[in-house]
Amino acid sequence: METTHLLKQEINQTLDSLHDFAKWKLIVTSALAGAALGLNKDTSRVPPYWLLLFIPYVCAYVDLNCYQYLIRITAIARWLREHGEEDKHLKSYERLCEQLRVKYGIFNLGQYAGVGASLTISILAPAIAVHQFAGEKRYVGVSFWAFGIALIIALWLYFRSKNKDASTGEIAAR
Repeated sequence: METTHLLKQEINQTLDSLHDFAKWKLIVTSALAGAALGLNKDTSRVPPYWLLLFIPYVCAYVDLNCYQYLIRITAIARWLREHGEEDKHLKSYERLCEQLRVKYGIFNLGQYAGVGASLTISILAPAIAVHQFAGEKRYVGVSFWAFGIALIIALWLYFRSKNKDASTGEIAAR
């Protein structure tokens, strides 16, 4: 029973960390946007719009950390499904959750919200910065911005693959 209890605690602590990461994504992206849009007292300078180009990278960094935590939860849930003999009810519950996750994607809504928020703020806010650039600087800005968007999408796809592996046990078989 002690092992099961420790694993449930680990899941709860990981969920708390995930919520903290979501808050930090909002705080840091808001701070970047505020600084870039000139929400300070010095109105004599042109706002540093280029700061908006870093928003996709902040989102990618936070998302990557969240993905690692989500894979940890998936691995613990798999272990409880397969080896949780100490608590038969928990083992049965984890099996039900796996069926609901695989068949209906019920527990993926938070993941979609996270990547959706990352893509939305990473597309909208930096568009202002790219619009402000002129000539060759615009191409550099667009390239930097596009790479950040591609990074968010690539990390999402990588996470999906690894999370599926953690859920099915494919990682251990390699």
